[in-house]
Amino acid sequence: MRHKIKGIVIREAPKGETSKLLTVLTNNLGVITVNAKGVRKISSAYLKSAQLFAFSDMLLYEKNGFFTLTEASLVADFYPIREDIKNYSLASYLCEATSAFAVRGEESAKLLRLLLNSLYAIENNVAPLVQIKAAFELRLCAESGFLPETDCCADCGDDITDVNFLFHIIDGIALCRNCASVGGEYTEVTSSVGKAITHITQSDMSRFLSFRIGDNDTALLSLIAERFLLSHAERGFKTLSFYKHCQELP
Repeated sequence: MRHKIKGIVIREAPKGETSKLLTVLTNNLGVITVNAKGVRKISSAYLKSAQLFAFSDMLLYEKNGFFTLTEASLVADFYPIREDIKNYSLASYLCEATSAFAVRGEESAKLLRLLLNSLYAIENNVAPLVQIKAAFELRLCAESGFLPETDCCADCGDDITDVNFLFHIIDGIALCRNCASVGGEYTEVTSSVGKAITHITQSDMSRFLSFRIGDNDTALLSLIAERFLLSHAERGFKTLSFYKHCQELP
C-alpha cells in the first residue's frame, strides 16, 4: 500500500552504512517509523528530506505495518535552527514531546501544525525561547485532550478572569481564594498568567504565541506549563534536560 503524507522528521538514526530510520510526525498517520534507504549517500536525491526537522511531502510504501520512503519533496528544512545550540536544544525537546502525545495511526494534522509553527517561531525569533516552550507545552496538552481551566472557579463557578487565583497544576483546575488556601497542591497564579493560559490553549493556532507578559509572569507560566505537560506525559525527556543545560551556557 502507498501513502502520500506530509511529515516532519522528529528523530533520525543510522541504519547500516548508507540508510536511516526516521521517526516522522505525519498529518494523517500519527508518528511512524520510516526506513529511508541510501539517504546517507551524498548523491541521494532525498538527502535533505531525511534530516532532523525536515518537513516534506512524502510517498511511502507500507508492507506488514512497515514504511519505506520512496519519494520526497522538501518543503522546509529549518536548517538555521541547527546553527544555535540553544535553539537546537529547544527544537529537539519539542519534537520529543510531540512524539509522546501523537498516536500511531491517528490523524495528527493539528500537532503537526503546532510543531511547524513553533519551529518557525524559533527560527525567526518570534518570541523568547522560554515563551515558545511554555506556549507549546500548554497547547500540545490542550490539543491532546488535556485542557487547563482558568476562566472560572471549579468549585463555586465564579468568574476569575480578572483576579489572581489558585491553580492545581496536575488536574488543571482553578479555584478562587474563597474555595482554596495557598499551599499544598495549589499554586497561586496571577490574572495575567491565567489570561495567557486561556489565550494559548483556546486561540486560533496561528495566534497562540501572540501574547506578552512580564518576566515574573513568564517564569510562572514556564513552571506551570512544564509541570502540566510532564504530569500528562507521565515520563521525563532527555532533550528537556539538554535544553536546560544549554540555557545555562553563556
